[in-house]
Amino acid sequence: MGAKVWLCLVILRFMVCFYPGQMKGYIHPDQFFQTVEPLAGDIFGFDHLRTWDWNATSPGPIRNILFPYASVGASFFALKQLSTSGYIDISGYTLQAFPRLAMTAASLIADIAVYKTAKSLDLNPWNCLTILASSYATLAFHTRTFTNVFECALFALVLMLVVMSHKDDLLQNKRHLEGNTSNTKSDNNRHVGKKRKTKPKSSIEKQAVPHAATSSSPNEALVGFCLGFIVILGSFCRPTFPAFFIIPISFWITGSVTSGDIKAVWEIFKRVAYIVPGAFMTFVVCIVMDSIYYGTLDAAILNNPTLLVQNLNLDLLHNITITPLNFIKYNIQNSNLSPHGIHPRITHFLVNVPMLFLPLFVCFLKDAVSFYKTWHDRSLANEISLITSHKLFVLMFLTPIMLLSLIPHQEPRYILPVIVPLVLLYSDSLMKPLSSIPKMYWILFNLIGCIIFGHFHQGGLVPCMEYLHKVATRPIDNNPTSFHFVFFHTYMPPQHLLHLQDQILPPFANLSMEKYQHILPKQENVVTIHDLMGSDQLTMFDRVDKILSDTKTVTPKPYQKEIYVISPASLDTIFCRLNVKYNFKLINQFTHHLSMEDPPEWFPSYECVAQPDRSYSRMNFGDTFQTMLSLFVYKVEPVTYLDNVAKS
Repeated sequence: MGAKVWLCLVILRFMVCFYPGQMKGYIHPDQFFQTVEPLAGDIFGFDHLRTWDWNATSPGPIRNILFPYASVGASFFALKQLSTSGYIDISGYTLQAFPRLAMTAASLIADIAVYKTAKSLDLNPWNCLTILASSYATLAFHTRTFTNVFECALFALVLMLVVMSHKDDLLQNKRHLEGNTSNTKSDNNRHVGKKRKTKPKSSIEKQAVPHAATSSSPNEALVGFCLGFIVILGSFCRPTFPAFFIIPISFWITGSVTSGDIKAVWEIFKRVAYIVPGAFMTFVVCIVMDSIYYGTLDAAILNNPTLLVQNLNLDLLHNITITPLNFIKYNIQNSNLSPHGIHPRITHFLVNVPMLFLPLFVCFLKDAVSFYKTWHDRSLANEISLITSHKLFVLMFLTPIMLLSLIPHQEPRYILPVIVPLVLLYSDSLMKPLSSIPKMYWILFNLIGCIIFGHFHQGGLVPCMEYLHKVATRPIDNNPTSFHFVFFHTYMPPQHLLHLQDQILPPFANLSMEKYQHILPKQENVVTIHDLMGSDQLTMFDRVDKILSDTKTVTPKPYQKEIYVISPASLDTIFCRLNVKYNFKLINQFTHHLSMEDPPEWFPSYECVAQPDRSYSRMNFGDTFQTMLSLFVYKVEPVTYLDNVAKS
């Protein structure tokens, strides 16, 4: 039954990708701009925005290209081939669905690793998989194009390899500990009159890991090679990955060493040596691929051994691109992090962990309290001093949280991989007794998370981009149009979803300039995107003024201007006023859009002067609720009656 429940949840995970309109939430700009946006430009030639982390400016690019091309890139190449063969059209839907399918398939790596890890420890694997697959962290985050998905999968693989390499010792020690516990209970029962209430043992003390040295596994060299490959690949994909693998790798290297003699030192040295080949090979491959992609290394050198030998000098080493190193250089400067947001160091532990895994976190807190109560019990001193598999998982949960808390910029998705040790620790606690169904509070918590983050959060922006594509590509009747799309208090608009080629211009570009001369003869519509982010309303009005001004925004004949402003419905009062120069006419709205930065007013009562018909006072409750949670598209209409008055 457990396998069927998990399979249904996996089908649901893939259905989310096939029907992105039902899970249209835009969680964070990085879900597009770290992978999909630049690759859409590379593979399809679409106009796109290449953000700072992909540019060669100081300290250099910080994004490795191996994972994006292996996942999103592969899906785009498949889409391109299917489109060329006439089987499918490239649209906003396919540009979303294909990459998300690839990421969802990659997320199954974590499921497989969790299953094998649980089996190795005699845990219930289907309970672990059910909790993992039903979490909204999986359904909402792992079905989107975040690099954190791959980080989670690789962390699960590291944990699986480490546990499986100690499988026999773990199980033997577990049985030995259970035997001691049983004997202790029997002895206590014999002493009548000396009964005392024994404190319940924490689940932290239930599974023991041996200190005794064990014989080297025949596959130890292969495991070490795989671990080396994974830790370097993960570090290039997400430079924060060392925070996750430091505990399992340290345990794999030193876990069975109990003394400091020469034999123990040799065991540690040998395991480190097993890791080096896989790590070195992956390190070189990643550096070469990044250096070629970013143009700091000429691929012709690699094809010519003589030329390669001639160029093996310090200049070559200075020119190569090491993206994790650039990431570190950027993030150690607080001034660089300020634009992204500076958070208190306890944000991960007090906010992000409960936000993502509240029921699991409550189980951890209960476990910690129980462990604290048994800490002073001398009869359990030997058990407490042992390294246990449960303690190992707790360290794998706590250590990344503490290390990542040292970075002042903290987002929930940074800690997504800790779901792996959490489900191995507490999945049984969240399942109904003798059932394959999770407890109701787990279901409700994740249902709410899916609705908020998977559907409502900035949920109108992606459908709006498809609408704007239709606006920008409408047939030209007389003269082509220069469209200006002003995004106000929204997340960054992913430009590739407009799927335009050589039609998007930077703000205030002069079409009369030489570099834009190739556009004029085509007589095609052109688009300019103005991303105002969280600017104040005066900045927005000033931008509209500049766009309307022929001196600020030069639009040569025969082009005409059209301006659209995209903004959350919660800011509608700004656009309901009658202005002297221009008014804002609401022409479309996209429902189920929630902006956390600009939450809706639940019982608005203002009258819309510009368009009285859309005043909330004239709506019923259902229409009011739906309208409040919407993204509005306004068209700027210049006021012309003053000109008529002047002429008369």
